[in-house]
Amino acid sequence: MKKTLTYLITAVAFILVSNVAMAQGGLTPLVGSTHDYTVTADDATNNTLAWSIVEAAGYTINSGAATETVNITWTAAGTYHVQFSETDANTNCVTTKQATVVVSANTFDVSTSNPAATCNAKDGTVNPTGNATTSITFTVDMTTANAGWSPNWEIDFTLTPAGTATIASVAATNGTLTGSGPYHLTGITSTNGNGTVNITMDVTGDAFTAQSVALAITAAKELDYDTPDVDTDDWNATQTINALPNTSDITTD
Repeated sequence: MKKTLTYLITAVAFILVSNVAMAQGGLTPLVGSTHDYTVTADDATNNTLAWSIVEAAGYTINSGAATETVNITWTAAGTYHVQFSETDANTNCVTTKQATVVVSANTFDVSTSNPAATCNAKDGTVNPTGNATTSITFTVDMTTANAGWSPNWEIDFTLTPAGTATIASVAATNGTLTGSGPYHLTGITSTNGNGTVNITMDVTGDAFTAQSVALAITAAKELDYDTPDVDTDDWNATQTINALPNTSDITTD
């Protein structure tokens, strides 16, 4: 009776963990995502614990194969059966638990592109001199192939000015921005499978010298299923600020 009760408690614990995993996407993940799967063993110290997956390929077991928590990265779409077994150290009796995991193709894609070159902020002013501060904007887009899935997402990025240019007042129109270079932007929202964020900043430099800033995305993932971008294409962009003609002052005879 005691052993039966223990197994029932273990089963309930596994169901609760499985429900949490489902909420986090562990039972319906996307290709490229990594998830933990956990049980509460009857005797994790003395009994033999083992995780396995019935299918032969389509995943990587990263760690924890002989512990209460296993970490798995899913590498191919399909249906998988994750199993956990606990073998009693004294009787060799085995309890086996199984969860079905349905992995879908990853359609999460983040990209950016070069903004059109712009003139220095002193463009058209009378008798321009010295430095000028020009405001610029980079646009980062997110798309998925499923209009019914609108995940929150995040990116890490760097900003590199060329020459003597300096950057200040970096801001984002969507999400929460932290860091002072590198930058972390999280909680970016999307609608109908698409999302956009504008990253703005002020660039200060000599008005008569061309300036530029390079944006490089270094990481991107969606937050519903903890899945990275399907590729790293279109992760770099450069904004060019054209120099003004260095015309002399007007002189007379």
